[in-house]
Amino acid sequence: MAEGNDEKGERGKKEIEEAERAEFLAAMEQDFDAAPTDQGEMVEGVILSIGKDFAFVDLGGKSEGTIAVDELRNEDGTLPPIGSHIEACVLSQGADGPVLSKRLAKGIRSREHLGEAFRNKIPVEGRVISRNKGGFDIEVAGVRGFCAIGQIELRFCEEPDSHLGKRYNFLITKYETVGRRQDLVLSRRAILEAEARKRAEELRKTLKVGDILPGTVRNIRDFGAFIDLGGIDGMLPVSELSYTRVNHPRDVLKEGEEIHVQVLGIERGGERITLSLKRLEADPWEDAVRAFPVGFRATGVVSKLAPFGAFVELLPGVDGLIHISNLNAPERITHPEAIVKEGQEVQVEVLTIDPSQRRIGLKRIPAEGEFGSIPLVGQVVEGTVDKAMPFGVFVTIGRGRKGLVPNSELGTPKGSDTNKLFPSGAPVKALVQEVTDNGKKIRLSIKAAVEAEERADFEGFIENKNTTAHGFGTLGDLLKGRNKT
Repeated sequence: MAEGNDEKGERGKKEIEEAERAEFLAAMEQDFDAAPTDQGEMVEGVILSIGKDFAFVDLGGKSEGTIAVDELRNEDGTLPPIGSHIEACVLSQGADGPVLSKRLAKGIRSREHLGEAFRNKIPVEGRVISRNKGGFDIEVAGVRGFCAIGQIELRFCEEPDSHLGKRYNFLITKYETVGRRQDLVLSRRAILEAEARKRAEELRKTLKVGDILPGTVRNIRDFGAFIDLGGIDGMLPVSELSYTRVNHPRDVLKEGEEIHVQVLGIERGGERITLSLKRLEADPWEDAVRAFPVGFRATGVVSKLAPFGAFVELLPGVDGLIHISNLNAPERITHPEAIVKEGQEVQVEVLTIDPSQRRIGLKRIPAEGEFGSIPLVGQVVEGTVDKAMPFGVFVTIGRGRKGLVPNSELGTPKGSDTNKLFPSGAPVKALVQEVTDNGKKIRLSIKAAVEAEERADFEGFIENKNTTAHGFGTLGDLLKGRNKT
């Protein structure tokens, strides 16, 4: 009976121990990331045990550090009791965890320990007291040091005077003693770079597409801008600056400006990050469907010309396309610039709209009387030679309106060199013989115009002759009457 109770007691004891062990491991796992182990970091801990040469210090969570016993001794040579709280500085990472220094926790502010801070790469606090040629004078623990202007910030220092009087942490990059004098060369940039690398590493672990992040415009190029996200750079293409047309990124951004951006893409393990600024704006295409139904007439501005048509801005960020066939030119044209120019205001009608493809098809509505009235058959018009072709001569008879004089209607001898007889720009008169396709096709005749002119001259001559004959008769009658008197 007693043996049975003993077995139950042992089993219960093991269950309790396993539960306590699981709880302990979970607690250690939870606090693991909180353990401070960065070199040069100030930490607080509790003395766990003291050996002959080293003592172990609980730094919280799963981390323990070691410290030389000599560093723990008080001025009277005694050691603090186990469980005492101490402040220390992380010197390095050892096999048993962080190696600590209690002396340097205070000593980095004392000139006696500047050399040790230099050897162990421990940051020291310094105050910028003045500027000199090429940099700054820095006071560290009563010792004057030098920091080059290129080592005070991560990048180019545009406003050096802004650092005067400020206190920063520096790394000692050069330490020499000459007699009683101590020469220090310092770098704040080294600390900033280390901090940036740490932030970049942490950011890459959590960064995902869709994140909205603060950033600083670091560099502006023709194709976009590089944005510092806090240790890593992202690329903001010019196409992602705004829904409205942007000619150059400098029209929207300036270097040093703080903005918010959205992550569009992450490639090469976080080494290539694509950003967007316009995705944080309202998309104007959401309103375009309601604003521009098929058949709607609107006024827009020609934003860009292409061989196949003209793009027209209807709203900021919303462009439609007038295909070259829908420009309503009075004749066949080879480029939209014959009818419209960039920056020109035009009247258009919506033919099609496809929000998913962000496309709007437009037709241009010509202004009333834009090309003049369509000439009538039988009318003699004046124009200038546009160009001579093997089959005839094209004649410009108004803005955007041309007609064709076939070879048979030129009125020239067969085999004549039309290029010489009708050079480009030469003035001509022609009679309208045929008008089709709403004035887009006009057949002309120079020969008929000459014949019509000759006929008109002849008829005018006959009329003048009759008038003159009648006049002589009247004069004769007058003379006859004078003789009678």
